[in-house]
Parts: sequence; structure tokens; C-alpha cells
Amino acid sequence: MIKIIKQFLTKDEINILNNWTLANYKNEFFRDPRMDKKYKKTRLTTRGKHLLPDNVDYPKEAYLIQEKIQNLLGIKSPLYPHFHKKGIVTGIGFENGSIYSHKDPTYYPETITIHCNFITQKPIGGGITIIEGVSYDIEECDMLMYAVNKLEHEVTPNIGAKERILWCFGFCIPDSQAYEIFK
Repeated sequence: MIKIIKQFLTKDEINILNNWTLANYKNEFFRDPRMDKKYKKTRLTTRGKHLLPDNVDYPKEAYLIQEKIQNLLGIKSPLYPHFHKKGIVTGIGFENGSIYSHKDPTYYPETITIHCNFITQKPIGGGITIIEGVSYDIEECDMLMYAVNKLEHEVTPNIGAKERILWCFGFCIPDSQAYEIFK
């Protein structure tokens, strides 16, 4: 249950998303998710219960990208993972930052949680997503989509001072629809 869609984002969309993350990551609504076993605060994210205040919103392009994903996948009435504001999360990883191997929870019965991830800024090295032991080193405009509640996944440590920026669009979809998407 893994799929890569090449060239999904434009350079303009990438720049807008990166600029938003870089301009906002020092705000209190970015928090350490504590998913790095070795170091603290090597990664900050908007993922968390009510982290993004109602008066703060993502750029409109993020919602247009989300709509484009929903249209591609045929998602009509999406359910979103808990801790994602309207199904969207952004994160920034710093030097040495990694994410330990894990599976996300199943948020709703008889659904599969899928993440449509974009690494909109790659670090100098590392920061590679590993799913079930296989490395996925996607380009900044590509979408890596996978069933996060079914597959073990992790991220290797970032190498160098350039931050890794992730934008995640999450959906909880009925099992049968998920199997259709990934076939």
C-alpha cells in the first residue's frame, strides 16, 4: 500500500509551502513530537491536538493541493486523522533529526489512514523515508502516499544544516476504497 506520484507539485507551490514553514516554525504551535530516540527538538511539527490556533491558517495553496489530492483519489467526504488541522500537517527537521520506526493508529473503525507526503525541502543528506525496510528518496515535487496505520515507517537522520521540510495530507478512508487506490 505504497504509491509515488511524480511531479505532483509545482516549484511555485513548493516555494509557498516552504516559506510558510520557515516563517512559522519558531511559533508555539510548532512542537517537538518526540519521535527521535536520540535527540530532542530535532524536529518540530504542527501535528498535535489543537496546536494550530484557529486564528492561524495554512496558506491557501495547501488547501488547493489537498483538494487536488482528493480529486485524484476520489475522496468525497474525507475523515481526517486526529491531531491534523483539517487533515494537514507540516514539519521541519534539523541536523541529526530522525523519526523512529512506528505505525500510526487507526483513527476510525474499518478505515485505512493514508498520508500523502511531500518533502518540499530535502536536507543535504539523509532524511530518507523508509517503509517496511525499503528506502524512498523522493524528489521535492513528488508525492509519497502510503497506509501509515498498516506499514512500519521511519526517517533516517538528516545530514547537514539544511532543514528537511515535510507537508503531510492525511485521510482516513474506508478499507475498500484504500485497496482500490493502491492497486
